[in-house]
Amino acid sequence: MELNSFRGRVEYAALLGAAALFRWLPRPLSYGLASAVGALGSRVIKLRKRVAVENLMRAFPELSPREAEERYIACWAHLAKVGAELARMSRLNFDQMSRYIDGSDIAKIPPIIARGKGIIFVSGHLGNWEWLGAMTAMAGIPITYVVAGQSNRMVEEWLDRMRQGAGVEIINRRDPAKAILTALKRGRVIAMLSDQDAGNGGVFTEFFGHPASTPRGPAVFYSKTGAPLVFGSCMRQKDGKYRISYEELIPPASTDDRQADETAVMSLVSARIEQEIRQYPEQYLWLHRRWKTKPDFQ
Repeated sequence: MELNSFRGRVEYAALLGAAALFRWLPRPLSYGLASAVGALGSRVIKLRKRVAVENLMRAFPELSPREAEERYIACWAHLAKVGAELARMSRLNFDQMSRYIDGSDIAKIPPIIARGKGIIFVSGHLGNWEWLGAMTAMAGIPITYVVAGQSNRMVEEWLDRMRQGAGVEIINRRDPAKAILTALKRGRVIAMLSDQDAGNGGVFTEFFGHPASTPRGPAVFYSKTGAPLVFGSCMRQKDGKYRISYEELIPPASTDDRQADETAVMSLVSARIEQEIRQYPEQYLWLHRRWKTKPDFQ
């Protein structure tokens, strides 16, 4: 979408208006408004309903269509709250975010950084992935997000400003790989979300029992640098507060087969993401066509 297109300007203006409203409303009212937005998206407009319900029934074949629809509605309710929380992020410092997030697991990160190779941090569109990076950065961890470009460049730049305002460094996927390698050499935590369809350029891993094209980036940089591979998430708990979790992943020993090695690393990542989703199914972005690309062997 062109930066100055009419549709792009309208979308951007709507985003700024909604963000301002969410940002300045008291938190209970902000969540109330988010619930209304979630209901609008799921029950009235039914955005991406077919995709989400199909994904849910593929991932959880024991679900009835009605149960899958209920999870789709719960997914929208969660995503609407995440949007409200993202809008409020620029107003919060570390102490304020600590009211809403248990970040004690962040203490695991400095000893891993001390090994001198940086960290390849992997996650998915789980829980509140934006607050995960913000809270980690505010705790003094040098974290860099590798982000995908948005179709609306004005929205993309707004998202980047929100992240940078919290202390998160940004590298766009359009940038050369050298930027990521340099950041790792500087001892930074390089964060990559690895749960969306990667087209023909990905490696196929099992995801809920089905082959899914998965971004190979984390595996490529792991192979090049030997930097520790760490999974992280920021999931909403029953009391409404989030809990950050970090866990180092240990890939199998490398071989002379680069394709097999990359597949092994990303299979480990996909399995860990799936494990988290199974624990918090309503907190995952089911609206994406995760199994869009079909492998040649199907």
